[in-house]
Amino acid sequence: MFRHLYNLLLPGVAAMAAPFWLLKTRKRGGLSQRLWEKLSLYHAESPPPTQGVIYLHAVSVGEANIALKLVQRWHERDPSQHFLLALGTSTGFDHAKASAGEYLQVLYAPLDFPASVSAMLDRYEPKLIVLIEHEVWPNLIYETSRRGIPVALANARLSPRSGRRLAKLRPLLGQTYEPLAWVGAQVEDDVERLAAIGIRPATIAVTGSIKFDPATTTPVVGRFDPRPFLSAIGGGPVLMALSTHPGEERLFAQAASQVQGARVVIIPRHMERRGEIEQELREDGHAVRLRSRMDPSERKEGILVVDSTGEMPAFTTQARVVFVGKSLLAHGGQNPCEAIAAGVPVVAGPHLENFEPLAEQLREVEGIATVNTVAELSAQLRILSTDTAKAATMTTAAQSVLEQHKGATDRTIDGLQKLLPNLPAAHHR
Repeated sequence: MFRHLYNLLLPGVAAMAAPFWLLKTRKRGGLSQRLWEKLSLYHAESPPPTQGVIYLHAVSVGEANIALKLVQRWHERDPSQHFLLALGTSTGFDHAKASAGEYLQVLYAPLDFPASVSAMLDRYEPKLIVLIEHEVWPNLIYETSRRGIPVALANARLSPRSGRRLAKLRPLLGQTYEPLAWVGAQVEDDVERLAAIGIRPATIAVTGSIKFDPATTTPVVGRFDPRPFLSAIGGGPVLMALSTHPGEERLFAQAASQVQGARVVIIPRHMERRGEIEQELREDGHAVRLRSRMDPSERKEGILVVDSTGEMPAFTTQARVVFVGKSLLAHGGQNPCEAIAAGVPVVAGPHLENFEPLAEQLREVEGIATVNTVAELSAQLRILSTDTAKAATMTTAAQSVLEQHKGATDRTIDGLQKLLPNLPAAHHR
């Protein structure tokens, strides 16, 4: 009943959302013929028809990074496997395209219309579907399970709040989750919540988080080297704000500018805000250099705003101290673990709800510095950029917390491989 109601409402919802989605995609520079793949209309640039591929379904850059880590490690273990990664957004698509090896092809994920899903399955004939985190779509689940294709959910987690909300909807949604053949939960606390929404307990295994697995690294786009861009703005310690949300750029610039000789780098969560950020920082009296318009051979001081996709991992490795966004003025927080894995001390506001219980564990071992005001942020940036012993102690403590997730990628692959049918490696038709 739920799926029939869903299919009745979906066209109208999609029609209303399409103009806003296309406008956002245009601002991000993502308009192209490849977008027709969202309706399963393929052309010469689309991956060719394939049989026996492993299909991974993700949303944007964050989920793409998880999928890329998983695929990279899987290829190292079994070079005979070929993969198809489907993305929901243009930023995720561009990032994955730039990072994909020869064993991975990238396309846009079809909209969850029955006809679009069926056309994709007819063209690529996947032997396994892997959904990343919580990318559970009713028609994708129904059509694949109807064809006998195993469907798995990797790196799954549910916050207590989301778990309570979805558990109340179990009478409607339970049949959507029931066909899942295997689910890799991030932590033990997720198991009960996942079972409560309709996932069969026997299919759930605790793997740890691929995102937090320090044993693997996210591929860096095109082996990008950020050092020429950083050298062009000066020579002091690099203070960096990652995945900032509205208002945080101004606060970080204010705090970081009080650290003598520091180079300030801001990487916003949404690069299409570049104009807004540039205007706000200039109004506050800061010189600004946009990565997209920058000639790195021209030495000129100013705050570097990185308005590009997929280069954050490379920039992060060059930071002396990192501030993670959506934690001071907004709720939820962004991922602190990439910086921790790179050995960079992390400062954050009080709001890291999306990363609990990890955030609390980091606070308990003093593996992260929590700030509530601009003055506190400035003080932490100053201390951690000059006191190398304190910075090293903090990063060591933080990395010890990530150790619980070490091997998560391999454990996930172990679980997924058990679902593979005895078919030959993928080949094009």
